[in-house]
Amino acid sequence: MEKSMSPDAGPMALLVSAGNMTGLVLDNDEIDAFIKREDTTPGPDDKDRSLVPVRISTLKFKNGGGSPTDVKVPPRTGETSQQQHHHHNHRPVKTGKGRSKISTRGPHSTPNAIIPRRVEDWEPWKSVLFNLYITQNRILRDIIEYMDTTFNLKATPKMYKNQFARWNFFKYSVKRRTSSAKSASLSSASASASEPAKDDFDDDTILMDMDSRIEDSPLSPTFHESRESRSIQYGLTAVNRFLRGHVDKDAANLQMDEVTGYIDPCYRYFKVAIDLFDLQENMEGGRVLRLAFLQIDRKLSTPTMKTFSDLCVLVPHLLLESGRREILEAYLQYLRRLAHVKYGKHPITEIAASFSDLLNRPQNTMGYIKLLSKAHADTICKMDGVLDRNRQWASQQHLACEKTKDPPGWPFNRMERTNDEHHMIRLEAQSVYWAQNLIMRDQESDDLGQQWFQKRFEPRFAERTEALLDKVKYLETAGLLPKVFSSMMEALFVGWLNDYYETIGDVDNSIKWGRRGLALSSNEQFVLWSIHLENLMRAHGRDAEADELKVKRRALDWMETVREQVDKMTLGP
Repeated sequence: MEKSMSPDAGPMALLVSAGNMTGLVLDNDEIDAFIKREDTTPGPDDKDRSLVPVRISTLKFKNGGGSPTDVKVPPRTGETSQQQHHHHNHRPVKTGKGRSKISTRGPHSTPNAIIPRRVEDWEPWKSVLFNLYITQNRILRDIIEYMDTTFNLKATPKMYKNQFARWNFFKYSVKRRTSSAKSASLSSASASASEPAKDDFDDDTILMDMDSRIEDSPLSPTFHESRESRSIQYGLTAVNRFLRGHVDKDAANLQMDEVTGYIDPCYRYFKVAIDLFDLQENMEGGRVLRLAFLQIDRKLSTPTMKTFSDLCVLVPHLLLESGRREILEAYLQYLRRLAHVKYGKHPITEIAASFSDLLNRPQNTMGYIKLLSKAHADTICKMDGVLDRNRQWASQQHLACEKTKDPPGWPFNRMERTNDEHHMIRLEAQSVYWAQNLIMRDQESDDLGQQWFQKRFEPRFAERTEALLDKVKYLETAGLLPKVFSSMMEALFVGWLNDYYETIGDVDNSIKWGRRGLALSSNEQFVLWSIHLENLMRAHGRDAEADELKVKRRALDWMETVREQVDKMTLGP
């Protein structure tokens, strides 16, 4: 900017100065385009918030919105952008040999600001912008920040949006409305002006495939067909922003082992609370629920890929599947406000807020959760350098989430639904198993795990699974498998056998293996196993055994520990 400008001249003077420097007619809301923004990647204390540079030796341009083609980048000249365009407003527009030299440059940084005034001035950065906006699904604010700090490219949000539209850079396909539909909509607009808008949740319009989101469309990249559509697009973008930002913050996060067992109890606390409410043990359930809410602050303080999926996918999935709308609404509101207090504008804040337009229709909400799970899995699987077990964990979590049946309309009671889920290990362990199974690297275990996952058991399933249990014990005794992992695998195999016998209707063996699983459990895991066994026993007329188990559960020291922890812990500000 001009050196004569006073630092106290105010925003309007800054706007005028920016206009003089760029030759652009700027709006008041575009002042911030020339002020370095703070990045929104997770973590309140990170020092380096710059995005990771993209190394590109060959540009890939799109021909007319089609597939990219390779174009070699010619060497840059030493002439700066300001020299190129001095007195630009007094020159006629040139074509042919007189085209701007900016368009002949490659994507290199320069100490002087580069202002893309013509359409061809954007061409050297087309491949970079395609990678940022489409491939990495970055938001426009982050792209402007990156292009400014890396290439010293100065452009307003409107300039970017217009250029993206020229290149047909559209992230999501939007269902086109026919002329007859538009006419019908206009003719009925006056008659329904007093009624609230009703947006149907159309799979073809909303539930777009993340792998095929680039399609030609005459609509603006920021166009949304409904409030639900806008909320869902914000949520999907936030998933990508969080995961990319988590890696940008520290590349070592790619090699972080996200799932090594049942370390984080937050999800299980919510599950215990719901099960206690189902048993009408409301006081105990309320205490555990409060403890579950208190875990959110701890998880937000050090967010990881796993804790992110827990907060934004698994817990909402559990609360919705359980038919607990009031708890789900309170959870999302608390998560949104707490994330806003800690970080301000943050992907978790945006995802929690994006549910607000969907909660009236649980089928739509469940579809959105499944889509978030898919976006989460797709992004992790496409990251270079991420651990294989993290890829398997994310993929299998999505598959487990997809197996869930859509709930009916509010209100509904989960106990009235067909109970076709895996009882003991639930959604969390269904996904965690695949990461843990890489420890064993056993084809037999993997084959049986697929049968259990699909609930399609072959006749020798029990025999083969018991042989695996013996193998785990042998590996532990021989010192080939640490006890912590052997215990996890044993608990998982016992859970498989419990599910298998319950599925085929062998109640005696199901209870037998359930009791063995109970002996391997403690704290909230013990409560989960116990409640399930109590329900199974009562369903088959074994009330005396169920009452005995209930007394043992209520006498568990863990419930007293919960009361003490709730009294000691306080909610964050």
